[in-house]
Amino acid sequence: MQSDCNEKELLGNLKQGCSVAFNAIYQLYSKPIYIYLLHKLKDPDMCSDVLQDIFVALWEKREATIIDTSLKGYLFQSARFKIVDIYRKDKKFQSYLAGLGSYMDADYSMLGDVLDHRKQLADTMDEINKMPLRMKEIFIASRIEQENIQHIANRLSISKQTVKNQLGKAMRILRMNYSGVEMIIMFIGLLLIKK
Repeated sequence: MQSDCNEKELLGNLKQGCSVAFNAIYQLYSKPIYIYLLHKLKDPDMCSDVLQDIFVALWEKREATIIDTSLKGYLFQSARFKIVDIYRKDKKFQSYLAGLGSYMDADYSMLGDVLDHRKQLADTMDEINKMPLRMKEIFIASRIEQENIQHIANRLSISKQTVKNQLGKAMRILRMNYSGVEMIIMFIGLLLIKK
């Protein structure tokens, strides 16, 4: 309870432009976020850049930013979104998409309705990005980062059932736009993006 009050006070001071509050937030969360980024990206220089981007954005958008979760959750969510953006722009990812398209065209030529797999994966990422923030965060953690439901629930301070409900809603959204074969291809693609 004390940390919640402290977070609210820090956020209030941050919104008013208090650099001391910003420095306190940075001291409190920069190391755990950096470790998380390093675990996912495996590149210390890139992690430093992403960490800087996260905190620069926090400072620059401090007046307009509405944080409806915990500050820690918000910052880790920002880190996850940055990681997804990096994967989408990464040349390895782009070459993977090109290879996947060639492979799928060669081996699944009988699936005439699955013509452009690269575009489909990009469209899927766009569809994921349209989801409500909490749903998107849970979906990315579960399906892309392959965190288990209990871990997600603990990290976000929500029940396991809430995580399951949000995942179910996210899957229904995706099922409305994709057939069963397309869903399998999409999940294989999302899992390979992670590697």
